[in-house]
Amino acid sequence: MQVFFERREMLAPGIWQYFFRSEEPLDFVPGQYASLHLPGVMHDPRGSARTFSLTSLPGTSCLSFVVKHFDLQTPYKHRLQALHPNEPARLDHAMGDLVLPKHAGTPLVFVAGGIGIASFISMFQKLIEQREERPIFLYYSLRSSREHIFRNITDSYPLQLKQVILAPNRLRAQEIKDTTPPNALIYLSGSQRFVEGIHADLTRLGTPHEHIIFDYFDGYTQL
Repeated sequence: MQVFFERREMLAPGIWQYFFRSEEPLDFVPGQYASLHLPGVMHDPRGSARTFSLTSLPGTSCLSFVVKHFDLQTPYKHRLQALHPNEPARLDHAMGDLVLPKHAGTPLVFVAGGIGIASFISMFQKLIEQREERPIFLYYSLRSSREHIFRNITDSYPLQLKQVILAPNRLRAQEIKDTTPPNALIYLSGSQRFVEGIHADLTRLGTPHEHIIFDYFDGYTQL
C-alpha cells in the first residue's frame, strides 16, 4: 500500500520515531512488522526496503515505527532521513508471530534489547486502550539510561515486574527463569545477537521451544 511521510520525532539521542499516513488503515495485529520500500535508494546491498515493528495502533491511518541512526549510515537510512513531508513510500502487508495470545490469563514475559522495546509498544497501547490487564513481566536491556524510550507507556501499564538492565550488566536467562511463572510465554525482541543468545540460554535451561516467541531487528549487531 502507498503511504506518505509525515514527520519524525526524536525519542532519545540517535533514536527516532517515524510517522507515515495511509489512505486506508493497514490490517495488522499489535506486535507485527512490515517492510517499508523507499524510492530513490541507490547502491544499498540490502536493497530499497527494511522491516520495522509497528508502534501505532491498528485501525488508524497513522503508522509509526522506530529507527536507531548510527554515524555510519546505509544508503537506505540516508534516504529515510532525507524524506520530506508528503513524500510517498510503499508498505508491504504486516507479518510476524510476536502477538498477544488469545487466552488473557497466560503469563507473558517481554524481553527487549534496546529499541526491541518497539515490538511491544503497540500491544501495550492496545491493552491500555481496552483497559485489559494481563500478567506481563518486562525485562528491558539497555546500553545507557539515555536510551530508555516509551517510558510513559510502560509506566502506564500495571506490570507484574519491570526490570531495566543497564550495561555493563547483562540480562541472564537464569534470572528470567527464576522470576517468572514456568508456564509463561517468553517474547524476545532486539538485535539478532541479543535474541539468539537469550534464546539459546533459555533452551539450555529447559524452556520448551513452544514457549519462546522471537523477532529480531535485522541488520543491527547491537541496539
